[in-house]
This record gives sequence, C-alpha cells and structure tokens, in this order.
Amino acid sequence: MFRKNNAVVRTKKYGKLIRLSVLFAAIAISAGLIAYGWQQYEDTKYPEGTEKDYSLPNAFLNFARLINDFLTQEEETEEPGTDIRESEKDDYKDNIIIVGKEEPENSEVSSEIPEEEPEIRGGIVQKGDTAGFYDFRNSLFVGDYFVSQAENLGFFEHTNFAYVTGLDMNTMLTKRVIKTESGYLTLADYVKTFENIEAVYIMISAESVSWMDVPTFVKKYTVFAESVAAAHPDAHIYIQPVLPINEEKAAKRGYTVTNEKLNQMNEYIFALAEKNSFWILDMFGEFTNKEGGLPAEYTTNGIRFEKPTYEIWSDYIVQHKAH
Repeated sequence: MFRKNNAVVRTKKYGKLIRLSVLFAAIAISAGLIAYGWQQYEDTKYPEGTEKDYSLPNAFLNFARLINDFLTQEEETEEPGTDIRESEKDDYKDNIIIVGKEEPENSEVSSEIPEEEPEIRGGIVQKGDTAGFYDFRNSLFVGDYFVSQAENLGFFEHTNFAYVTGLDMNTMLTKRVIKTESGYLTLADYVKTFENIEAVYIMISAESVSWMDVPTFVKKYTVFAESVAAAHPDAHIYIQPVLPINEEKAAKRGYTVTNEKLNQMNEYIFALAEKNSFWILDMFGEFTNKEGGLPAEYTTNGIRFEKPTYEIWSDYIVQHKAH
C-alpha cells in the first residue's frame, strides 16, 4: 500500500512539472523573440557607428535564462520522502548525529551498583586493637551483681548499665524492682528503655545460677537473652560465659555449684550465641588455674571478683571488640 501511494504522488508530480515546463518554455521563447526583435529595431533606429541601447533586450534574455535554470533545477530535485539511491546511503549514514556517549560493546565499566557485603555477626571474638572506655559509650552492660560491681569500681565509666542485685536468673524476668519515672520495671523491660544502643553485653555470674539445674538454666537464659536482643535488634549482642568459681571458698559459703556444671551451661550459651548470631567472649580460660577453677586470690567468697580480677576482665573486653 505504501509503494502504491508513492507511485500516485510521483505521477501527479511529473504531470505538474510537464505543465510548468510547457508554460515556462513558452514564456522563455516569447522573451527570446521579443529580445531578438527589439535588437533588430535598435540596429535600424541608430545610425551606423553610434552606441546602441540593448538594456531592454538583455533584460528579456536574462529572464529567459532564469526560466531555463528553474526548469533544470525542478527536474533534478527529488521530493522529501522519496527513495534514497544506494550510492547515497553511505553519505546519509555519515550525516547522522548521535547525541550522548556511545558505550563500547566490550566496555569494562559496569552500570550495576556493586552489592554491599553483608555485615558479619556472631562467632568467637578475636583479639584486636585495644579500644578505649569511651568507645563503649553506646554500649549497654546487662546482668546481675557482676555488672553492678563493675560500675561501682569505676570500670567503663561512659557505658550504660542495667542490672539487679539480690536476684537470680529466674526473678530477673519477673520481679519489678527497677524504679523508673513510669514505675517499677523488670530488668528485661528496663533494657528496652535505652536508646541509640550499638552493642549489648549480657553478663550473668555463677551467683545467679548456682541453684539451677542445667535444663532450667537453659530455659530461663534463652528467654532473657532473646528478649534483650529483641529490645535492640540492630545492636551487636555479646555473650559472656558464666565465669569460673573457686569451689573451696564457695563451699565454705554454702554454694553447691561446681565448675563442671558451669561448663555445661557455657556450652549451651555458646550454642545459643551461634544460633542467634551473637558474639562470644570466650574468656573462661582467662580466669582458671591449672585445676580449671578460679584462683583463690581472685575472690573472697569463691564467686565474687575482687578489683584486680575486674582489671583482667576489663582488659579482655577492650581488646575483644568485634564492631
């Protein structure tokens, strides 16, 4: 259909050109005849040897040439939209202007945004560069008497502390003993009130689990640790094992817990940390003697630490910061 319409347009065009050519040819011939006659008249009008005025016949001749040039141009000109000859296609391509930068076919530059590597969380924290206490300003230490004594002795003065004393692993979840402006809260609920926390350290001592059997400890510790993590989902969670005791001194104070039992609890703690991508502070060995227990000089009652022992603990913390 497209080719048929072009043929009709081309036929009408040629018919128009023929009519115009005939008209202009007649005008050109007439102009030529007028110019010739006028020249003859000028030759007879002026005497021999005088200058003759040929301006008018020249004007008719120039008009005839103009008509001839116009007819020649019409014949050579193609209307836009007609087919381009094969010999002209290359020139047509060369005249195409490309806007913008053309990418090479085998360009090494990729337009894809590189994917960010996922943040690594969880596992045993390896020793690294020593951090300062101020680096823990957005951290939160959560636990029992162990945490309260760390604050009382002046360690990590820029850190946030959340703890209860005189309670055990069970009552930390149920007893509302922490006084706030909005009322009394459990330790688990109090942890939720802190803002802009980047890291949470969970630290439970043997004093809070001494009466528990391992299954009960597993149940209570799981609920507590996961509630703390849920309160700060974007924070790094650090799990500290239950540190060893001096069994001889502890027995004199009526404690029946043993280091063997604590090791069983710590095995569960490490498994829980791995499951939830918590960081593990594997410091149990830092506080044991060759018998596998806490040296006598580290404690007065067999369970609670003295200040020199907290110094060993704080050195370990600042040298094992994973984020």
